[in-house]
Amino acid sequence: MTEAPSERQARFDQLFAENPDPWDIDTSDYERGKREAVLAALAKRRFARMLEVGCAGGALTERLAELASSIVALDVSTKAIDLAARRLPRCDSVEFVVAEVPDYWPAGQFDAVILSEVLYFLSVGEIRQVSQLAHESLTGNGLCLLVNWIGQNDLPVDGDTAVKLFLDTAPWQVAKARREEFYRLDLLERTPGD
Repeated sequence: MTEAPSERQARFDQLFAENPDPWDIDTSDYERGKREAVLAALAKRRFARMLEVGCAGGALTERLAELASSIVALDVSTKAIDLAARRLPRCDSVEFVVAEVPDYWPAGQFDAVILSEVLYFLSVGEIRQVSQLAHESLTGNGLCLLVNWIGQNDLPVDGDTAVKLFLDTAPWQVAKARREEFYRLDLLERTPGD
């Protein structure tokens, strides 16, 4: 017997069913600029294996594929994963998975974990779990990149609180931090010696 989809999955499936690009990710200058900021933060480094949590329709995934030999791209929404897979039909290096973190976390180690605009959709406890899972799954020189909207919202936490919870949970070191009008970007490394 299969479990009923989570409320979060149902909400995001409905959102993507009503509008395949609910945040204008493909068309807005804000979203394009944010993608460029993500790529700049990664400094055109090459990654063997990357995890992207919350890939949505795959706009960022498409760009990350230029930097990674292998990507596991997760999203809670079946509809979003369908859109992302259609966007990258010939990209064998990307594995799309319908999953909800922290209940699901892929096995193995990653050189980079990308959490772009997803943390504040999680509860306080889930953010802490995701921080620990990300930390444990990073290779010794791996990077964790957080991107968070910092405007007001009606979600469990705001972007700044989400980052604080994430940083306080595991021994992270901030390698780069960038704050824009509407979002913040935090590039994290494991604390040396942990």
